[in-house]
Amino acid sequence: MNLILHFLLAHFLADYPFQPGKLVKLKMERYLGVFIHGLVHLLTLLVVLYPVLHLRRVQIAVGIIYLTHNLIDQTKVKLDKKDPKHHRLFYFTDQFLHNTILLAVSFYVGFATPQLSTQWFNLYTNKLLVAYALFMVLFTYFYDVSRHFFLLKSNEPYVRDYKVMIRNAILVTLVFAGIWWFA
Repeated sequence: MNLILHFLLAHFLADYPFQPGKLVKLKMERYLGVFIHGLVHLLTLLVVLYPVLHLRRVQIAVGIIYLTHNLIDQTKVKLDKKDPKHHRLFYFTDQFLHNTILLAVSFYVGFATPQLSTQWFNLYTNKLLVAYALFMVLFTYFYDVSRHFFLLKSNEPYVRDYKVMIRNAILVTLVFAGIWWFA
């Protein structure tokens, strides 16, 4: 199986639902925030990729993702402090770079076979389930944060719009239920 969906799921989980506002603030104040955020990414990757962590290429990919994520985020923090009026540009460039690296490492890893083949680990290979989880994060958290940066003034504080997030979660669930039903 190709791991691009798994890499993307781990990234978007760690960058959005697993990154509370306090951690975002700490990232802007001290390097410790970037370090903690990087550890959250590392732990999320280890959990999402657990069945294929026995593969050397996956281990190398996790290391590359961890190191580059920290480097990109630290650079973004420095640029945000130096030139806050371009915060939107830095936000979208940050996401573009992270996702480009994820795509590159998924090509590097190629196809991976989970070490354990039990019913529980078959969830990791169910592309529809992994895609559902990814789309759920994309259309709830990522959409909400990106909408804030795209539509609002960047100096306004971000506040989650749970009504929109719940609406989007219901829509994603209905779409995937339809795909599952007809598949």
